[in-house]
Amino acid sequence: MIKLSAFNIKILAAVFMLMDHVCYVLMPDLLILHYFGRLSFPLFAWLLTEGEKHTRNAYRYGIRLLITAIISQPIFSIVFLDLSLNILFTLLIGLVMLRLAKRCPQLWQQLIIAGVCAAVAEVLSCDYGAYGIGVIFLMSLTNKLKPKIWSLYWCIFHLVLLTLSVRSIVQSLAIFAGLIVFQFNGQQGPRARWFYLFYPVHLLIIGIIRYSLPFNWD
Repeated sequence: MIKLSAFNIKILAAVFMLMDHVCYVLMPDLLILHYFGRLSFPLFAWLLTEGEKHTRNAYRYGIRLLITAIISQPIFSIVFLDLSLNILFTLLIGLVMLRLAKRCPQLWQQLIIAGVCAAVAEVLSCDYGAYGIGVIFLMSLTNKLKPKIWSLYWCIFHLVLLTLSVRSIVQSLAIFAGLIVFQFNGQQGPRARWFYLFYPVHLLIIGIIRYSLPFNWD
């Protein structure tokens, strides 16, 4: 398979997210876009773990996430008619979890931290909630476990999710994101300073289209 840099994976994550949002807001009958969109969050979760690992200043990284999350929130709420917190807040909680986990060498301690952060994400009604924190935690283990062992945990995680909710059938397509992250070639690739703007800007454009066209999308 083709090897990918972190930049390539970032572009894929953005494209899959755009496809998912276009389906949800503008083309709800084109479900193939939604299916591809299930790959987006796991890739962003992996990118977060890579960013946390290589950042020189985790606090600055967190502040950038927080500022972008706050700017994006009103746009997110209007476009999706949803009062839950957008995905950047989930990633921010995930970043806190990763930093705290680094201070605790024992796996059981890290699992407790992940559990607390998952509960926080649920209480705050963050997008993807506890599932999102679980994905971030597992993605942080891709370079610590053998690919076959990690893939087993990844599949079990989504199978458990299936037993909890029928709605998770579509979300289980996220399993295939594992195939993408293991094509990482170890190179970061070009820096994408524009990337923080992509989230609010693409939501804004989709929102303008939604409320400009003379159709009832609800």
